[in-house]
Amino acid sequence: MNRQRYFNTSGPNIIKEHYTLLRHNYIEKGIDMVERSRYFTIWAPRQTGKSTFFRQLSDELSRLGYAPVKINVEDFKNDSITNIIEYLNFELTTQLDFPFNCTDLGSIFLTIRKIAEKKIVLIVDEIENFNKYYINDFLHAIRKLYHSRENHCLKSVILVGVANISGIIQDNASPFNIAD
Repeated sequence: MNRQRYFNTSGPNIIKEHYTLLRHNYIEKGIDMVERSRYFTIWAPRQTGKSTFFRQLSDELSRLGYAPVKINVEDFKNDSITNIIEYLNFELTTQLDFPFNCTDLGSIFLTIRKIAEKKIVLIVDEIENFNKYYINDFLHAIRKLYHSRENHCLKSVILVGVANISGIIQDNASPFNIAD
């Protein structure tokens, strides 16, 4: 059965099913930023194509030999650090085929540093919903990795959300002034 494509208004587009605007220029810009080891953000209102974009970007990055890791933290707003770590361990182990048995955020990023054979791009969707008590630790760990990015496999971090990063940072020293 050959179904016709239709307009989607609920969640990321599936190109084979939905009419989709392919944003080649933005994909090229995203690839360029990843290849330059930039950490960057994508901020826009709901239903504007953020998830569709980073899925398309992920597909292109995979074709170029990168290992995109997509993590959605939408349900973390009130979650415990134990549950957050368990979720991150599961997603990273599954998507990277490398064992993560970490007990804190710092050890997650230390484990990422130990993976030599991959070029990882971490994509964190719904970042504004990360538990406000732990978001600074998370962003500071990313910043620490950024300063040694030439020595490990984490090549880029992309934060995706509907709110500007400055609206979710809880301290005065922005840990994410490394981002475009």
